[in-house]
Amino acid sequence: MAAAEGGQTEAAPVEINSADDLKNKLENASGVASFKLMNDVDTGGTIQLGKDGSNITLDLNGHKIKHESSSQPLFNITGGATLTVMDSQQAEVDDPTGDKYVCSDNTSSKNGNLASVAPDETSNIPTNLTYYVTGSSVNPDGISTTEALYKHEATIGGAIVACSGNDQLKLINLYGTNGKGGTFNLESGVLTQGQGCKVANLVYAENGSTVNMSGGYVCGASTGTSGTGAGIMVSNEKGAASTLNLTGGVIAGNYAPNGGGVYAKGSMVNVDGSIISGNGTFGSQSGYGAGICAFESTVNVTSGYITNNKYQFYQDTDSTNWVHKGGGCHGGGGIAAFNGGSLKINGGYITGNYSAEAGGGIYAGAWKQALSTFTFSGGTIASNVAQNSEGGGIRIAAPTVGVFEVANGSHAYITNNTTNTTNDWGGGGVFVQGGNSDENVNSATLKIYNALITNNSAEGYGGGFAACPTGKTAITDTNGIAIFGNCDENGAHLSGGTNGKNEDQPTTVKGGEITDTFKQNGHKDLFLIRKSDNSDYIAAVTGQMLGGGAANWKGTIDGQPPTTIGKYEGAQAKYMIGLDADPSDGDQGLARDNATLFITGNKSNVHGGGIMTNGDVVAGSTMQVSVYPKMKLNGTKALMGRALKDGEFKFQLLKQGTNKQDPSFADHKLRLNGCTKVGNGVTNDGGGNFAFNLGEVYSDDSIVYYLVEDPGDNPVSGVTCDETIYKIDPKVVKDEKKSHKVLDIEYTYYTVSSVAITTIAANGTTSVATVYPIPEGDVANVALTSSKTFTNTYTPYDSKGSWTPAATKVVKGGEMKKFTLQLATDKEFTSIVNDKSTKADGSKSQTLDFDEIEYKLNQLEKLESDPTGRGASKTFTYYVREQRPTTPFTNYEYDQSVYQITVKAADNSKGKIDISATYKQIQDRNGNSVTDDTEHTFTDSIPTFTNTYSTSLPLSGMSGVTLTYLAGAAVLCAAAAWMHIRRKANAKGGKRRE
Repeated sequence: MAAAEGGQTEAAPVEINSADDLKNKLENASGVASFKLMNDVDTGGTIQLGKDGSNITLDLNGHKIKHESSSQPLFNITGGATLTVMDSQQAEVDDPTGDKYVCSDNTSSKNGNLASVAPDETSNIPTNLTYYVTGSSVNPDGISTTEALYKHEATIGGAIVACSGNDQLKLINLYGTNGKGGTFNLESGVLTQGQGCKVANLVYAENGSTVNMSGGYVCGASTGTSGTGAGIMVSNEKGAASTLNLTGGVIAGNYAPNGGGVYAKGSMVNVDGSIISGNGTFGSQSGYGAGICAFESTVNVTSGYITNNKYQFYQDTDSTNWVHKGGGCHGGGGIAAFNGGSLKINGGYITGNYSAEAGGGIYAGAWKQALSTFTFSGGTIASNVAQNSEGGGIRIAAPTVGVFEVANGSHAYITNNTTNTTNDWGGGGVFVQGGNSDENVNSATLKIYNALITNNSAEGYGGGFAACPTGKTAITDTNGIAIFGNCDENGAHLSGGTNGKNEDQPTTVKGGEITDTFKQNGHKDLFLIRKSDNSDYIAAVTGQMLGGGAANWKGTIDGQPPTTIGKYEGAQAKYMIGLDADPSDGDQGLARDNATLFITGNKSNVHGGGIMTNGDVVAGSTMQVSVYPKMKLNGTKALMGRALKDGEFKFQLLKQGTNKQDPSFADHKLRLNGCTKVGNGVTNDGGGNFAFNLGEVYSDDSIVYYLVEDPGDNPVSGVTCDETIYKIDPKVVKDEKKSHKVLDIEYTYYTVSSVAITTIAANGTTSVATVYPIPEGDVANVALTSSKTFTNTYTPYDSKGSWTPAATKVVKGGEMKKFTLQLATDKEFTSIVNDKSTKADGSKSQTLDFDEIEYKLNQLEKLESDPTGRGASKTFTYYVREQRPTTPFTNYEYDQSVYQITVKAADNSKGKIDISATYKQIQDRNGNSVTDDTEHTFTDSIPTFTNTYSTSLPLSGMSGVTLTYLAGAAVLCAAAAWMHIRRKANAKGGKRRE
């Protein structure tokens, strides 16, 4: 016994050992009951489960129930009863893109790989299932994907097998009784048929019944030529809609003319985790939807894989030899949904599906059988193929309306899909079908938002986007698209001309509209063609793309000479567009950052690698567009004082802000005051001329510009900006002839009748003039002023500085005499700057100032980077000493020092030369060379010269001292001699002299 949920004890499963056990025990069960198959069982009878509230679980336990009836169900489930089938012995379903399942056969295609079952040679009961998954991963660039093929093999153990069925057999049959349908749950195990048999459906549910598949396999079934939904069919037959919920398991290798894997009629299918792989339609007859076919039903896809399903029918001729190439009448490799109902793709993978005709991945709607709702808001549609008709990834049939809108913060992908048609117009990623007024059928419509269309290719024209003779296109700049970086082969492959559509042929072919001018001037990103006698506008394009950047379109419109469409311009066409886009790297980045839907890597054998439309395409959310005329605003610049250089001055056009405030200047800096810049400004040519080419697209009727000279952060040296401001107010009137609607978007065109120009001088005074434009084609040429628009005066940059040298004279031991100090530019003192003398009998320490030395800019060495002289500098060297007089003052010893003075003069770029000075002693007071003195700054001290006074007679060195000693010795000797004579005289009795 086991514990059930809520603490109750759940009884062990009741064993089933025979066909009678199976029938009797299940039919008699009520409430919650569980059974386990203990061996294989053969039966031809029908088990009726109709007790309201009964919830029966049958564990196949690795065994098989072989149903031998040709047309009667094995199970009838009705009236609120529920049957759950499982196989406790079955391994879990493979991870669809696990590394160990990568297909090792590099020659295998990534699409259209049908699943297969291998039967036992004796019993013809399948023993093995092989199926494929095309996995898709987003590349590091974030905008493209790479697909890989994964091969899976599953052993068929526990199974319910239709062994003798015909195309009337509904193996598991659910229907309604007393207002209640039945419920069938497949958690694991296999539902299949024996080789050579047929079924109507392995599972059929009608009148409010529900099928839930969370695991297991529904595989290997085949209907008759009129069958639908060999695997599972849900229907509203005899009452309410039924529901199929797919959250796990595999539906593979089933075949029917419509809906090989799943068919829904007036019901609901929710795909949220299952794998629908390798199902097919018959190659011998037409139909729809190899993986899923939904008629008047709701299909929601949020996760899981719809992959490698294959719509197989295609014929070139019928019995009357009518050529049937292309046409797109049937298809849907992965999904076909039509005749009311809805198809909502919000996630999951629709990959590697194949249609021999149209709609490799998705066939949305059918002719005159539109879906009520078709949305694509998430998931990946990749590597699908439409072999002979349109829409490799998606085909939208008339009059279905498709809405492709992915929420901000999410990403979805339509990538690497292909149409190989040799006859139809193309559409590698998406095809939108045109209508027919004679049959009262409106065109299909695609509304697409925040999409990046890049890196797609076409063998004809329009690698990114193409529109054939019945298509209408409106591309706006609000939540719209960006188309760039696509390629084509310049018309190498063209359509087959069916339905009278051969406008893509050269003009040398009857009905062809393609000229050499068109071929030579751009069509890789955007292509549209119609009969040249068409009188209505069928397309409109703006120059601003998703993200706010400039597409920088160039090419041809309606057979006119080559043109360009700037960021703020628009263009409209009546019959022909051929354009290449060339956005900057930065603007491409903005488009990538703002995109939520990526249409990349798709291919068309004819036109429209990314998108091809015969119908209507609206890109963006704007419903009203005001297109203002191209204006050329012409101005002139004059410079007084020197020649004007090309590109020297910048001029900026501003758009008035909502506060209606004028721009202004403060401290020679431009202040926008709520205005916004229009473009990046222009510069003058060598003659002083400049011009703004405008073609704005606005949602209101008010355009007020301002024109200013913008000094920026690095104004022209020596020139003060002319701070005149011109307020430019064009008067526009509606152009009734050009205004029109394209796909319910109102395009209102205007012409310029006059321009009011208000001149706001730097001192605030104003004057107003009215200028009338001169038409030049579709451009209104406006001369802003009759004289020079801006006039500046050049004042050469200059600077100066000065410095006053000084030195100190000191006398020790004597009086101050007139001593002279000399300043020279050389150490030999041959070039004397000037000299200064002390004042005799003055202070014994006197500081002498030499004459002030002035430095001018032209004395300095300019920087190569600034010819004006700003930042120039130079080092000057001086020498100072005391001049020894011809007749030196007696008893004064002169100071023989020499000082070297280094002066660094540098322009500070503000009109002043800054001075710094240092000095050092290079000769001492005795005339000896000095090499080890350090630099001293003049701010701390100045050179000092000291003379010494002495009463001795100095000759040289100590000679004066020696003479003094000798003189003293002579006096002493004379005195001694005199005393000796005196004593002798006294000894002889002479008179003593005192």
